[in-house]
Amino acid sequence: MDMAPKSSDEETKDGSLIETTDPMKISNPGEREGVDDAEEDNDSDSDSDSNWDKDSFDGREYHTSDHSDYSDEDLQRRARFYNRKVIETKGFFEPSEDFPIYLWAGISTVRDLDKDVWKGVSGREFLGNMASECVAKYNKRKKKNVKFERILRANFNPGGRTKYYITFAARDQSDSPDDAPLVEYQAKVVWSAGQTYPILCRPTSPPKLVEGDGGDHLKEVAKVMEESS
Repeated sequence: MDMAPKSSDEETKDGSLIETTDPMKISNPGEREGVDDAEEDNDSDSDSDSNWDKDSFDGREYHTSDHSDYSDEDLQRRARFYNRKVIETKGFFEPSEDFPIYLWAGISTVRDLDKDVWKGVSGREFLGNMASECVAKYNKRKKKNVKFERILRANFNPGGRTKYYITFAARDQSDSPDDAPLVEYQAKVVWSAGQTYPILCRPTSPPKLVEGDGGDHLKEVAKVMEESS
């Protein structure tokens, strides 16, 4: 799992985003996040309530600027598409061929979940451990019984305090422990100096069922219920 480059995001007053670092090639690159997560960086206590369940993306909207940072129209279009997806998905975007070819810092996708982060620990296991901590805190705060199942995908914003945006499959067994559906959840967490700091855990909105053993094919719960009625 590539932990570089460090992020140095800047944002213009109109909400458009600009680059401040050298480009890095990745598999599903984008331009920038441009979001201030300062309040999350202050969460030094992983069990505190002060910053739990607070999303720095809440209330943000993407606004296209008339100013162009690029002479290449295709690159400008791709950069704007990436910026919009980051804001709309609050960092939990899926890979897209419409993103730019290079990333100038900000949020990128974990390319290979099965690659070792360090010896004997795969990215999938590393992310699963962090997601499980978020689930445990979610269950404690919400008095739920959600059971983590598996990682689906993940994004990350590298730096001294790396932020992970983890999408995973889980079952809420609070009311129906025997036949709870497999549902898509999101967890946001900071990892720094070997420590995990959960930020939030929630079902994807709108809710989505995870179908199949591979967990890759997703359907909105509402649509599934409509089809079965």
